[in-house]
Amino acid sequence: MDGIKDILKGICGNIVEDFPLSLITSFRTGGPAKFFVSPSNLEEIKGLLDICNRYNLPLLIVGRGTNLLISDNGFDGVVLSTKNFNKVLVKGTDIYCQSGVLLSSLLKICIEKALKGMEFISGIPGTAGGAIISNAGLKNDWISEKVVKVDVISISDVKEKTLARQDINFGYRTSNLDGYFVSGALFHLDNGVMEEIKKTIAGYMKKRIETQPVEYYSAGSVFKNPPGFFAGMLIEKCGLKGYRIGGACISEKHANFIVNKGAATSEDIYKLICAVKERVKRVYNIELETEIKIVGRFGG
Repeated sequence: MDGIKDILKGICGNIVEDFPLSLITSFRTGGPAKFFVSPSNLEEIKGLLDICNRYNLPLLIVGRGTNLLISDNGFDGVVLSTKNFNKVLVKGTDIYCQSGVLLSSLLKICIEKALKGMEFISGIPGTAGGAIISNAGLKNDWISEKVVKVDVISISDVKEKTLARQDINFGYRTSNLDGYFVSGALFHLDNGVMEEIKKTIAGYMKKRIETQPVEYYSAGSVFKNPPGFFAGMLIEKCGLKGYRIGGACISEKHANFIVNKGAATSEDIYKLICAVKERVKRVYNIELETEIKIVGRFGG
């Protein structure tokens, strides 16, 4: 792929070959990316998408690498990082932020500007783009509720579009934005009191620390909650808390978390996911659906 490398470099100078994806995934697992690129503007994005389409190159868009399990074999294509899309603009109670902005950074700005409504994202270790695509949130609060519009580039035809909130099909942990590169989004919040916002955030953080295994590498909740049930409860009732395969372990603190205590491979985590799905299906006849995205070749 030497020719492809030169073409990619002509579009975006921030390109690394055979980049170890374990460095940017929250599981701290995953093999190398053939090409890891960090574009700095929309023209570079459009050029990269065009090349991927023209040469039929596999494409993976990543933010902070949360909610993602990448094969130990890596990714034989272009991994496009949004880390340089990190600008934020505040105007009154509206916040426009680019897709690579960390949710923790967004929350700090909300505190500084005394804007309330985003406190529920406290402790979610992802980016604005990923949070929008997966409609991140809690039981009664979703990031989609704060969205006014989303700026995107269609991956298939490389055209820029602005999608209003009502034009996006947001659902439980999902949206119809997978076919797009999300460049940024406008959020509408409310005026608040800084100290009250800080207090609310502290409450969310305290609950996360008490109930989630924040001391280990993980990708957050592994499975979506089936209708009428909590995935963690089903897994716990199957007696799987603490169950491990290789270096991957089901958390003793929260059964819907798989943790890497330092030596797990992606294959270990994948096998553990399969084992959990098989057990819950056998005991409860419920098909668990993964919340995390699984990328690449597994199972030998």
